[in-house]
Amino acid sequence: MRRSVPPPAALAAALLLTGCATNAVRIQAAGDVTARGREAITATAAYLESVEQRRREAAAALVASDPSCLPATPLRIQVPTNVTAAPAPLCPESGAPAPGYTALSIDVGTSPRALLEPRVALLAAVGDYVEALATILAAPTTDVSAELTAFAERVGRVAAAAGMTDADPATPRGQSLVALAAFAAELAREARTAGKVRALVEARGDAVDRALADLRGEVEGWGRTAARSADDLYGNALSRTYLRHRTELTAEQREQLAARVFAAREAARTDPARAAAVADALALASTAQADLRAALSGRLTPAQRRATAQLALDRIARALALVATIARPL
Repeated sequence: MRRSVPPPAALAAALLLTGCATNAVRIQAAGDVTARGREAITATAAYLESVEQRRREAAAALVASDPSCLPATPLRIQVPTNVTAAPAPLCPESGAPAPGYTALSIDVGTSPRALLEPRVALLAAVGDYVEALATILAAPTTDVSAELTAFAERVGRVAAAAGMTDADPATPRGQSLVALAAFAAELAREARTAGKVRALVEARGDAVDRALADLRGEVEGWGRTAARSADDLYGNALSRTYLRHRTELTAEQREQLAARVFAAREAARTDPARAAAVADALALASTAQADLRAALSGRLTPAQRRATAQLALDRIARALALVATIARPL
């Protein structure tokens, strides 16, 4: 029995609906993911600039808190090893610390910018990659060269940026970055052929898993330690200055100095939470791209493909929005 041929109007409507579904995915990607990526990068820059300012003030306050200290980096200070140690200058006057003290070297110039900024940029690059995979999943023959070219270019810039060029290819971190850059470049070369892109993703897409896992580990480590150290240092330096000079200051000057101490203490408390937001965003991005990769090699209906694609886009948009929270009060 011959199947009935749909009338031209019905066929056109079916094609239009399919096209609308595909376009909806791309519009959603272009609208949400791109906007969230810009917000994340802008917010990170603003947050890091505030951190830089606090670090500069911390260094100045620490040096100014004791006339024995000079504005040097690293700054060498001495701290008592027991409660019976006699009072001594903050900075050792000779090479050896005073009796009952131990010397510490503080690199007041070390900045989180080199760690966080390129990693957030890589997260935004993964947004381009997720856009491409989601589009192919929803519409398997679509040209995604724009998204994959953007992905490769961003990864290349990040890999060459300050703070990432010291990645030793012999280390896990270096290996994952090299593998990610090579994978992104090959995807860009094959971007016009959806079948080749799918094959590359299936064969080598775990390069994205490894890179995101390494980045998340580094950010979590920074959040546990260095994220609060600058503000702890700042608060301690200001407290020392307040104690040493409070009788010489006016009430207004004491109030201003006390407010800065409280601000530093609050920043030391919340900075680890901001680092955790970046780590959580990296984990969410990892889930989004891993689920897309699995879906590309599975057997799904068109409706299931579109739903999976949209879920991944929602996740990467949420991940980037999560990063944007680091510049806001917690």
